[in-house]
Amino acid sequence: MKKNTTALPYKLYDIIPSQDAMYLMYKYGIHKQMAQIPSSLTIKDEMDFDLLREAFNIAITRHDCLRLRFIKVNKEIKQYFGPEYRYELPVMHFKSLEEQEAFFEKDAVKPVKFDKGELFRAYLFRTDGAHIGIYVNFTHLITDAMGISVFFQDYLDIYNALHDNTPMPEMPASYEEYIIEELKRASDTKKMAKHEKFYKEYFLKGGEPYYAGVHGGEFLDKYRKKKKDPSIRVPLAYNPLYDKCDMMTKHISPKEAQVIAEYCLSKQIAPESIFQFGLRSHCSKVNSRINDVSMMAVCSKRATKKEKNMTGCLAQPIQIRTILDEKMTFNEAINEMVAVRTSLYRHVAYPYTKARTMSLEMYGFSAIQGPNSLMFSWIPLPVNGEFGFDFEFKTYNLGRYFTPLYTITMPDPSDKGINMCYMYRTKLSTKEQIELLHENTVKAIMLGIENPEMTVGEILDALKEQ
Repeated sequence: MKKNTTALPYKLYDIIPSQDAMYLMYKYGIHKQMAQIPSSLTIKDEMDFDLLREAFNIAITRHDCLRLRFIKVNKEIKQYFGPEYRYELPVMHFKSLEEQEAFFEKDAVKPVKFDKGELFRAYLFRTDGAHIGIYVNFTHLITDAMGISVFFQDYLDIYNALHDNTPMPEMPASYEEYIIEELKRASDTKKMAKHEKFYKEYFLKGGEPYYAGVHGGEFLDKYRKKKKDPSIRVPLAYNPLYDKCDMMTKHISPKEAQVIAEYCLSKQIAPESIFQFGLRSHCSKVNSRINDVSMMAVCSKRATKKEKNMTGCLAQPIQIRTILDEKMTFNEAINEMVAVRTSLYRHVAYPYTKARTMSLEMYGFSAIQGPNSLMFSWIPLPVNGEFGFDFEFKTYNLGRYFTPLYTITMPDPSDKGINMCYMYRTKLSTKEQIELLHENTVKAIMLGIENPEMTVGEILDALKEQ
């Protein structure tokens, strides 16, 4: 990471809270690939590779986050926007899908060294008998999952404009302007004090939280025995020595996805609360029906039209804790989950790193302790037809991760179903436990939607044990 700033002709900025949350993984993680997002977009139609290359370089000029550079000044990370440049996008030719996936899976676990000036690695590819596409592995400091969706959509719109000789799509919003606005918000001491007050009350409410692992209570029980203290509620599940991960993708059928979409529309709610209810139902079931379940969720922080048309890193985690009485109906439980999420969204300007430190200090947890048994992210991908051709989107296993489980949920463009990608620590969970997690999650959701007056307890009765 560059340190000499004497001749730098660009304005320096602090990193914003969203970037700081991502930098935390890079700074303290043993394995640096945790702070990057590898993904691919595959297209079954024939496309012009020269135009795809040109479209990519036009996209670089339009999305200013792709020109970010990072340096250290007095041991503090800073950033600036560098000049425009061209990226020589290589073309890979694979003889089989297996060869293609082996190449990208290997790249996915290789760190993107933003501190050495590398912001991403990208490849165009053609696979015999299958498809063409683009793979990009971004550092998380310049974008997030929603940002990638924005980037790919603009990239393909640019291609279509070049191909059809039509006007370019609307310019994406400036990330530099967002950084300036976000740093102003972070420096507003009065508002930050209000956010801090909210979080203090939020973390204290309900007392010390409980770690309800997706893998059941065995890990916590072993830690209690080791410490000879049966009252311990939170083990060392974030130990970096346990960070090796595998990934599993499970599919929700188009019919079930339609039922979920119709329920969300009728309640005027986002799908996140539905999936989080399903996930927490499993965690409760396999942890002696504990009613206190905590998880992290990625908040996209894209509330305005301007923010929704921006590729930069805006998202940051929020810590969602719900205590649901088994006598509550499904509708009541969903209302409670929405209420908790909404209250947290009102204070999302408060930096995650500060909220995390506050919760650790409040209950005397170490840096590798925490009650959140999983992290959840929803990516609202467009469906096939919106770009003028069919496509598939895939995210890749990082091989290492800081949470016990990261669940990435998104529409499946190919059939309008839903894909749930589970990246899980193999030291804590088995393949069979993740399969059960998915089965219970979908069952809890469908039972509740089809029987909205069914109680939480009745839904738990219907779920499988470990």
